[in-house]
Amino acid sequence: MLGDAKIAAYRRMKPEERWREVEELTTLAWRDLLARSPEDRERVLRHLREEHERSDAVMLEALRRVR
Repeated sequence: MLGDAKIAAYRRMKPEERWREVEELTTLAWRDLLARSPEDRERVLRHLREEHERSDAVMLEALRRVR
């Protein structure tokens, strides 16, 4: 979770500054993933897919309750 100071800093950023930070973090994540062994890479990707599926399920359940 982000602290108040970090949130305030993001709010002061211009859109292009925020985008640059997103690009830097994405590049860092890809480099980290590609530096891993194929087995470890697949483990990380499997975990991310499972997390995504759980998130989707929670959202769908919330939408069902709204009807």
